[in-house]
Amino acid sequence: MNIMKNAVNSGSLCVGVIAGTQTDTRFGLDYLESRDTRGIGLSISANPQAQTQLQALDRKNLTELVLASLEELVKEGASSAMLYCNSLSGAIDLEQVNKEGAIPVITPLDVYEELTFQYRNFGLLAANCQSCANIERTILKYNRTAKVIGIGNLQIVEDIEAELPPELIIRLHALEDLTRALVKSGVQILILGCTHFDYFYPKLKELTKGIKLFLPSERMLEMLKERSK
Repeated sequence: MNIMKNAVNSGSLCVGVIAGTQTDTRFGLDYLESRDTRGIGLSISANPQAQTQLQALDRKNLTELVLASLEELVKEGASSAMLYCNSLSGAIDLEQVNKEGAIPVITPLDVYEELTFQYRNFGLLAANCQSCANIERTILKYNRTAKVIGIGNLQIVEDIEAELPPELIIRLHALEDLTRALVKSGVQILILGCTHFDYFYPKLKELTKGIKLFLPSERMLEMLKERSK
């Protein structure tokens, strides 16, 4: 595990960021910094493939790893935490983490739960099929009539880790074409179900018409602030 911090060094709220690799941990810290919020990050995997393999661990061991990570963040000064990783959020026992965690934790799945009451037809782009299944399970748990079209593509994550330009990633993986196809299928919202996808979100948003693109970051921070009052 690797501890990282952002440049904000004042303010009462200090948010811990638990993510898969150093890249999405940094994305989480950068997001908090853009909102003038102090952040401490902890990455638990060396690379995207290792992160995917980590999710193959049994649920109990993975949950204990997250609980231990929360303890480390508390030692560094965090008063709450964001689990800034969709796939990890779906692979652990969140009920146990919420019950036993040293500090309050918000995950992307908490945000998707809210979304289920606002839409019926969902598109989903995730890092892998495990993550797709877990996010779809969350949506269907709260909206039994929902329709979900999901795609898992670890290569996109690896291209982001390799720092390929956002425009090139969008072109290589036909993401603009994907949004058009989803619109034709009646999809109302495309969830970018991997925190790595912050990387190309602004550019893809420019190219997208007829469908809402959604990242959970903004609402995650709002929910943490609400719980910290």
